[in-house]
Amino acid sequence: MKQEEDWHSRIAHAVSNDGERFEWDKEPILVRQEKDEMRGLEDPRITLIDGTYYMTFAAYDGKKVMLHSATAEDLNGPWHRRGPMVPDFDFFKSGGRMVRWEKGKPIEKMISKRGSHWSKSGALFPQRIDGKLTLLFGEFYMWLATSVDGVKYDVETEPFLKPRKGTSYFDNTFIETGPPPILTGKGWLLLYHGIDEAFRYQLGFALLDKDNPRDILYRSSEPIFGLHEEYEVGDALIDVISGGVSAMSKLNDEELKTFYKKAREGNVMPQVTFCPGTVQKDGNLWLYYGAGDTSICTAWAPLEEILKIAS
Repeated sequence: MKQEEDWHSRIAHAVSNDGERFEWDKEPILVRQEKDEMRGLEDPRITLIDGTYYMTFAAYDGKKVMLHSATAEDLNGPWHRRGPMVPDFDFFKSGGRMVRWEKGKPIEKMISKRGSHWSKSGALFPQRIDGKLTLLFGEFYMWLATSVDGVKYDVETEPFLKPRKGTSYFDNTFIETGPPPILTGKGWLLLYHGIDEAFRYQLGFALLDKDNPRDILYRSSEPIFGLHEEYEVGDALIDVISGGVSAMSKLNDEELKTFYKKAREGNVMPQVTFCPGTVQKDGNLWLYYGAGDTSICTAWAPLEEILKIAS
């Protein structure tokens, strides 16, 4: 079997003393096992709730993505799989659409060869609300779901958050859930990804009421973090070009530079800063994000400076 035909992702564990330089464990903590996971486990988000670590992750079988979870008493594991979180979720009936870029323009499509289920990007609130675990998940729209047992979740019919129309918005094409919400003095800080017509993934935020997170108190009109460095573009393109990695490998350095430049200018290449996790330290909020599907990076800012934007 060719290498690219058997590509699959795994979830690994790494530790750091300074938040910037990490040492990886020799073996991943979660690898594919079930039929739903044959092409890998992706986009993990971890939340500590009542002394238990809950990990949400996307299980990919090559056609559809299903949001799964696992739990552990320690970050080193062992991790115990809990299975699909929203197994009966119908993406299209719930208002979702697939977005594809054709000739540099986003096109919404309702029909997919993958079927009607498409759930991913799950972020849990770090405490129970009204006695239930509360989940935000999804791309294109964001949905809210609740659970008593932490295994199966009931999805609320009306989408929680939608993209905004208008060329001035950074989230005018579709949105995607970011890292787990953070409780602040002003309410829940929800970071989320906004994708615009130029195929840029940037990070915005909303403030939610502490007691009723369905009540959105504020939503940023501009991104607070986005594309700045060359390495934040990179090989994210291999998923959207004909021939994939095989075609890319045949280009020399100059041809790659020309190809990348043309792809960016034509809005063909996704330009990605994708953040599934944060850490608070000494009053600062540290973002850990994927850059161009090639690197894991970090950036930080004072939490109070972020909250001032909503004043």
